[in-house]
Amino acid sequence: MNDRTTRTGGTAPAFRAGPRPETVPLSSSQERLWFLLHLNRGMRAYQFQATFDLTGTLDTAALADALTEVVRRHEAYRTTFADGREGPRQIIHPPFPVELPVEDLRGAADPEEAARAAVAEAVRVDIPFDRLPLVTWRLLRTGPERHVLLHLEHHLIHDGWGFNVFVEELCSLYGARVRGLPSPLPEPAVQFADYALWQREWLRSAEAERQRAYWTDRLDGAPPYFDLPTDRPRTARRRFTGDTLRVTLPAHVADRVRDLARRERVSLFTVMLAAFEVLLHGWSGKDDFCVGTGIAGRVRPETDRLLGMLVNTVALRADLRSVSTFRQLLSRVRATTLGAVQYQELPFDQVVAALRPPRVPGRQPWSEVAFAFHDSPLGAVTMPGLDVAVTVGVTNGSAKFDLSVIAIPRAEQALGAGGDAEREIETIWEYDRELFDAATVAGAARRYEALLDRVAADPDQHLADLATPPEER
Repeated sequence: MNDRTTRTGGTAPAFRAGPRPETVPLSSSQERLWFLLHLNRGMRAYQFQATFDLTGTLDTAALADALTEVVRRHEAYRTTFADGREGPRQIIHPPFPVELPVEDLRGAADPEEAARAAVAEAVRVDIPFDRLPLVTWRLLRTGPERHVLLHLEHHLIHDGWGFNVFVEELCSLYGARVRGLPSPLPEPAVQFADYALWQREWLRSAEAERQRAYWTDRLDGAPPYFDLPTDRPRTARRRFTGDTLRVTLPAHVADRVRDLARRERVSLFTVMLAAFEVLLHGWSGKDDFCVGTGIAGRVRPETDRLLGMLVNTVALRADLRSVSTFRQLLSRVRATTLGAVQYQELPFDQVVAALRPPRVPGRQPWSEVAFAFHDSPLGAVTMPGLDVAVTVGVTNGSAKFDLSVIAIPRAEQALGAGGDAEREIETIWEYDRELFDAATVAGAARRYEALLDRVAADPDQHLADLATPPEER
């Protein structure tokens, strides 16, 4: 969920670039991930992969130059991480030229299949976070006018909003380079290290205390763990092995869901989350549970163009008690969502520390099932002489949660080729394959699409009827 509000009350410190101490700390999100990585050595669940399908005349030198300029502009892309006397720290390195290896696959029996195999192999390689680079690119040539650019990035320097900033800057810089023009981009006013230092000061503010009080009250009494029925017993130690299923909601279904959101004066995210809660209610029989989501954390305009891990996890309490119809649930989910947006800055680990749930090996309190919404703004993805198609979330055989659904509404994000394809909503179902079979997740995805179609037609349907699968009614 990338909703943002700008709140610059008098209790919050100013955010600006300034003198830095000798040791730069991690942001709170980075620090939480740092400890998770040390507890689970070799975990690839927090590496990000995307591909750019490039069709047309590609200037590889210009592409390498554009990537080099992105790295120069953004300290996050030339940062490593290490332990220090006062805890983990960021180490910012000088700019360096990007190496862009080109692998020519035109001699393969099926070049496109060879590219898919090369991507599948490349994404299963661990990205060390104690040495450069934490972001790499690899170019695969499959035809005279066909290339695939593979983007690999560690989550310590990544979030979805920042990736979209990267895409826009890459397109702009490549376009300038092939035309022989200077960079059209202004120099960044702040860097990620400035944000990490500012956040440490903010956490000592009265505003942070106010947000902590909100979350402890909101989650008081909420079950910390969500026992969604699984195909195999849960083990005490997670290995974070997973797989993904990509499902596209057809344009006609997506448009009906958008129409419902407009009629009820709620966001598209609210409708899709409410339907997901109904799905989980029917699957588990539970009427009080939490769904985790990532929220942009970019409430101040200075963060709009930052690359780095600002995203924060928030726990959205799904309370279906005393709710009869889907329309009533929409109202409750809307209030929950608005509260999360308003109080999004308090790091999730501080919420957990304040509530002190019982620790259970292999479990993640209030965030074992997640629903994310990737609607952060993205301008036209265009490069001179090229048709460009971006695929995010390429699987590397891992899973962060028991079950996670990522919705990518192309029209809202302004990503897509237009027409029906732009109105479709892509969903990525990532699941722990030690808990779930592929068929189980596929069945859940089918029920979810049917649920969206049904509630769009009639939001006054009773939850008891919606939660019961058709084969059991």
